[in-house]
Amino acid sequence: MKTTTTFSSKHLVMIITMTVFSFSSMTTAFFLMGIKAFPYFIGAALFYFIPYAIIIAEFTGVYKNHIGGLYQWLAGHLSEQIAFIAAFLWYCSYFIWMISLFMKIWIPASILLFGEDLTKKNTTSSYFSTSSIIGLFSILAVVVMLFFVSRGFKGIASLLYLSGIMMTVLLVASLGGNLLLWITNRPDILPNLTASFKVIPTDSSSEQSLVGQLSFLIFAITAFGGLDTIASLVDKTGKQKKQFPKLLIFSSFFVVSCYFLGILLWSGGTDLVRLKANNSIHLGNLMYELMEQLGYACGHALSLSAAHVQLLAQVLTRFTALTLLLSYISLLSTIFYLPIRTLVEGTPKHYWHLRLKQKNKHDMPIYALLIQGGLVSLFILGISLGSHYVVFLYNQLTLMTNLSRAIPYLLVALAYPAFKKKQLKDKPETVLIHSNAYAVFLSRSVIISISLAIGFQLYQPLSQGNLLQSLTLLMGPLLFTLLAYFLYQRFHRRKELTQNS
Repeated sequence: MKTTTTFSSKHLVMIITMTVFSFSSMTTAFFLMGIKAFPYFIGAALFYFIPYAIIIAEFTGVYKNHIGGLYQWLAGHLSEQIAFIAAFLWYCSYFIWMISLFMKIWIPASILLFGEDLTKKNTTSSYFSTSSIIGLFSILAVVVMLFFVSRGFKGIASLLYLSGIMMTVLLVASLGGNLLLWITNRPDILPNLTASFKVIPTDSSSEQSLVGQLSFLIFAITAFGGLDTIASLVDKTGKQKKQFPKLLIFSSFFVVSCYFLGILLWSGGTDLVRLKANNSIHLGNLMYELMEQLGYACGHALSLSAAHVQLLAQVLTRFTALTLLLSYISLLSTIFYLPIRTLVEGTPKHYWHLRLKQKNKHDMPIYALLIQGGLVSLFILGISLGSHYVVFLYNQLTLMTNLSRAIPYLLVALAYPAFKKKQLKDKPETVLIHSNAYAVFLSRSVIISISLAIGFQLYQPLSQGNLLQSLTLLMGPLLFTLLAYFLYQRFHRRKELTQNS
């Protein structure tokens, strides 16, 4: 069974760039900080994202024919047990995120179809609440996604490519629209840029100011997420396997450029002070409101009639909703398959029951996908029915996954110096970095960045007097680690019994 997909270098660069780049993170950064976001994004790019991209690129270059991804990287350079625990933490974080995304896709779907977000409004039906309707539709989406993913990786690759095209068009439209405003409204550019430096903090106390600054630094770091997911595709990139590491690094610079150019053009084209004074705008509807206002501004700049201005604003708003909807679906198709593939197929044969590794004619682990889909549906059902305990449990699990997703990245960076030392000894011709000292620098830079993110996530609720939330954040990794540890011990004992029998 052929499992690779033909990509050109340009296609791969676009897919990687648009998978990591987040349009919502760009607009949120502009809204919260304006031009003042630049130092935070520079710090996040220099000390986390680019070093981590180099680390991931080197791992994918050596393990380009392996399907184990993160597990494979860690097993050979730390230990098999640590590798499994990290892969399990990584999978659990994506599992919880999947539940959220399946319920979140209806926001852009509603804006696309009706021009507004109806998910926050009460239904007129006396039999079904809004949350139960969203839950039923979300379970239907799980079934459709299960069927789609089970048909093979080619469909996922096509969806990734289409999503990348749509996101590219949206980015070009937003940048082009703002560039038009720069050209046609030149007297307003300098005042707008100046206004973007005058974001008023919510609290002037030094403690809150420190918390706010750290908060945005962590936001900047998380804006560069997604490299681990896209790196798991390396074995399916066909003839581009050898080029994948270099394309990954090249794409990382594209991602940084998109963020900087986007924030700069939005800051010059829009009066941020007046925008923040609009009480109807919040982070949930920010992307759509910004694109709608951009449509009105561009329409007036081009001297269009009132009807055409209205039409342009609606086209940009609904195209944004369509792009975000397709982006969510593409992301769901990727994380519905890749994390469980790493956990089940990428680990040794004796770990799981053979049925879980069994594949259908499209080379997909159908039984593992079925079990995953069933569990996701059960969670969605419990949340949508409004059970207080289930909703509370889900909220706590969501908090728990914040650290669970960060710890595997930290371990990858920790394993990198040992990997580099072995690589320089065994295959010096395949390396991107030719210095052990530089490898240690990259590793420590990423470790410090992630440790700072973890430390702040624990400190923020404490600074607000919320001890329970801090404990929940700590309980997540501990709970998932203990579960992974017991599973690993069970696998190990079963292997010993098999060898002795």
